[in-house]
Amino acid sequence: MRDLGANNYEAARSRLRTVMIAAALSCAGSLLTPQSYLPLKLFFTIATILIFASMVFIIVRECRCPHCGKIIFLGALSATHCPRCRRSLTTGKKQKKSRK
Repeated sequence: MRDLGANNYEAARSRLRTVMIAAALSCAGSLLTPQSYLPLKLFFTIATILIFASMVFIIVRECRCPHCGKIIFLGALSATHCPRCRRSLTTGKKQKKSRK
């Protein structure tokens, strides 16, 4: 089994952020390219689709809790605690229960 350390989660989060920026730039390139440059517009569109597929791949493969291994799909960039085991994704300390 591979190491699910906190450093791996941080590296996956930074990789995901970089890929999201690339997807936004590719999408903007597709939208801003005039219709007369159809091959370039098609290239940007296909690149955007491939980059989004790589984003899903990074989330499924690498954005996992370092403690329980659960995939953190929604909120992978902003999550601080695992939704399943309630441990901190960076330190590993258990989250305290809130009293309501």
